[in-house]
Amino acid sequence: MKSCLAICTLLVSCVPEKAGSQADSFPGKQDRIQHAADQLDAALMHDYMLMFEKRLKSSYSSATPMLPEMADDASFLRRACIDLAGRLPRVEEVRAFMADRSTDKHARLTDALTREPGAAEVRFRMLAEAFRVKDHEYKTIAWLRQAAVEDRPYAEIVAHMIGGWHVAESGGSNPRRTCAEAAYTVLGVDLYCAMCHDHPFTGTTQHEFYAFAACFTGQKEMRLPLRYLYPDGKPGDVVPPGTLRLGWWRDLRSDQDKLVQVVKWMTEEEPSERYAMVASLRVWSGLFGMPGQEVDVTVGGVDDAPPWHGFHGENMPYHYHRSCFDGSPRGAASWLGMQLNSSSDFTQATKLLTEEFLRCSGRLAEFQRILARTEAYKRSGIDFNWNWRECYLAPAPQIRRLPSEVIWKTLTAEDDRGVPQVPAPGHPLRMLGRGIREYTDESRTPLSHELVRFMMNDRLIDQATAKAGEAEKMFLELLGRKPTEREQAAIQRSEATNRDIAWALLNTKEFMFR
Repeated sequence: MKSCLAICTLLVSCVPEKAGSQADSFPGKQDRIQHAADQLDAALMHDYMLMFEKRLKSSYSSATPMLPEMADDASFLRRACIDLAGRLPRVEEVRAFMADRSTDKHARLTDALTREPGAAEVRFRMLAEAFRVKDHEYKTIAWLRQAAVEDRPYAEIVAHMIGGWHVAESGGSNPRRTCAEAAYTVLGVDLYCAMCHDHPFTGTTQHEFYAFAACFTGQKEMRLPLRYLYPDGKPGDVVPPGTLRLGWWRDLRSDQDKLVQVVKWMTEEEPSERYAMVASLRVWSGLFGMPGQEVDVTVGGVDDAPPWHGFHGENMPYHYHRSCFDGSPRGAASWLGMQLNSSSDFTQATKLLTEEFLRCSGRLAEFQRILARTEAYKRSGIDFNWNWRECYLAPAPQIRRLPSEVIWKTLTAEDDRGVPQVPAPGHPLRMLGRGIREYTDESRTPLSHELVRFMMNDRLIDQATAKAGEAEKMFLELLGRKPTEREQAAIQRSEATNRDIAWALLNTKEFMFR
């Protein structure tokens, strides 16, 4: 315990006063990427150390979560291929990486993976989930996919998705819904309470919410609801458009496009730190998960999020009354919520994430390279543990279920680009957790009885196992490693066919988790 404390203290002492301030002095971009990764490692250890010292002083020091060892090469390769390129490692790739003895092979691997076509599709899918892109939005899909390929700045993406075609294509007919999701996607602010009454936690008033919704009405007027009860307005009053007053705001000019001004308010003025923090944490969650986020266990299958009906007040379904306290059924972004509401709440690591995201102009691929270069990303995974909740960003990845698209691609050998954004009911991707994009970041990776039945009995499993090859190749393809001596001996003793072995490997925890 004392030796660990001494090591942590030494690492914390390496954190500069202004994280990342020397990054631009490096002549080579590769050096700057590694320097940023090293700075982030130091910041993560700083935050971990704060938790560690707090636990040592408490009566619960025995429950202090300890950092795991470094992952072996096979585990790291499989994790990086899944997270960055959206696929399992190839057989020849595993053999080459295991045989490589160079010290920079991890950096070269992650840099190469972020340049793959599949990596651009992973970034596109993350953005499509965040902005609730659906299949009828043909122009938006084409533009956003190309933006992911070209790794365009995130501020440009926000400007297009909020000020461009997307709002008109995705539901401009319901400005209240659109403004609430835009605020959550870009700023991590949940406005759904303020739709019906003054928000009890964020301070957003119902009048302020309707003023923000007025920015999304086009040429139409926004009026207060007929049962408006506050003294700053009367039921049915026209509400002029305005930004949220979350510590910053801007007066909107009537001679300029309202949404263009909203985008500038979000990304160019004081809240730019907030929008960058939300975006950087979304990317972080894709590679690391969140220590306080339990694996989603759904008994009996995945229930689709209920569709939005546009009701309000007493006509709103019970689900939406409950959402004030239970939260909407969100996936990756639910970690943010109302935990970090001002710059003073930021941890050392979140501050540095935000700075690096802004420094690389919000280019997602470049930011992924920084995260994948860290020592934290090279550690073995941590399981769900309530003790980690005091450390906002744990310096190790969380063990998580495989993404739905990776399972689909493994079973079908098909490119998931051809799969609809919202697959039809009954499609395996829906059972695997692909959402219907009624909410931001809705897709999840649940564990369920239905998933077990699918992996054991579905026709896709039959088709996939029918193509099984030799045992060692299947281990490399599905688990990213060679079979152990014990596994080889068990295979030789049994009368199992290659198809039986493939079925058994697909139904292991080692296949299903990263």
